[in-house]
Amino acid sequence: MKPLRIACVAAMCLAACDDGMSPVSDPVPDDSPVRIGFLVSGVRTYPNGAMIAVDEVNGRGGLSGRTVELIVREGLEEAAAAVQAAEAMIGSDGVVALIGPNRSSHAIEVGAVAQRHGVPMITTAATNPGVTAAGDLVFMAAFTDQFQGRVMAEFAAVTLGVTSAAVLTERGNVYSEGIGEFFIDHFRGSGGAIAAEESYEPGATDFAAQLSRIAAATPGAVFLPFRAEDVVPLTAQARALPVSNAAGDPAQFLGADAWDNAALLEDGGAAVEGSFFSSHFSPDTDEPTARAFVDAYRARYGIPPTGGDAVSYDAVRLFLEAAARAGSLDADAVRREVMATRQYAGATRISHYNDARHPTKSAVIMTIEDGVKRFHRQVDP
Repeated sequence: MKPLRIACVAAMCLAACDDGMSPVSDPVPDDSPVRIGFLVSGVRTYPNGAMIAVDEVNGRGGLSGRTVELIVREGLEEAAAAVQAAEAMIGSDGVVALIGPNRSSHAIEVGAVAQRHGVPMITTAATNPGVTAAGDLVFMAAFTDQFQGRVMAEFAAVTLGVTSAAVLTERGNVYSEGIGEFFIDHFRGSGGAIAAEESYEPGATDFAAQLSRIAAATPGAVFLPFRAEDVVPLTAQARALPVSNAAGDPAQFLGADAWDNAALLEDGGAAVEGSFFSSHFSPDTDEPTARAFVDAYRARYGIPPTGGDAVSYDAVRLFLEAAARAGSLDADAVRREVMATRQYAGATRISHYNDARHPTKSAVIMTIEDGVKRFHRQVDP
């Protein structure tokens, strides 16, 4: 797929998000665009959030008078395609940073490319802790699966009072299996019992065998950490079976941030009413900088942003702010400034980065009521 080159010169400047970014001082004047690579798989809206961040900086005159240009590669369904796109962006397009990918399995592979070429990288919605393992140039804008696994496990055990849960994951998927393990560990640590652990092959559409075994275990909740496209048929089949708790009531469905996708509710076949899932952000937020992002997103695209849109915006801003503070596009200088981030406020908030380059930040729990996702609560680290 050819890259989508977007020269962002619009003057969309969000007053509430004005961070006082100072211009980059390059030793040699250069009026060529500052190119940033953006990689996305499967979710069509994530570049929208990134574009708003780019438009903001261009509305303030860019970086040292240079327009920021977003080079977007989308539809990257396999990790190998994401790696190929990253290599092309660095080798042919001359990008100074990589933003994304959004899938953990892709980000792990692309991180190695970024580190080898000496290019800073900030992932978007990728949440597996291993995405930063490639080296010190790779950062995350999202919370980790260890954190959201704990959030959902404690919510199930403490808030919902669930004493037994089943977990169903996609086999071989780093994200799905990883967060499933974290949920299991924390749920047991909260006093709960894991009634069943099941998995399915990628591309599966018939979950009868797995769901029958889960139904036999009569769990109070079923944790389903995988993409919205699989949640739709699986929940419909689970309700039809049905999967119930020991009292005969429908088991509570729980999900993770991959559920925060328009595809979940666009298909009327999903049986997710009353479900809960973790996410990065709620468009119902009252935070001033986040509210400005939501308002700009709605005005431009006519729909509310998702959590993935929010962290896509934040990942771009984190790089741009770090480059501005560094006064340079030198990779190591930018790395030091990203690492030095304190009390970042954008669509989401980041307190600081730890030594593994994971951000310390809050999660939100969303619920689905009357076919609409709604904010339920925020969980701080």
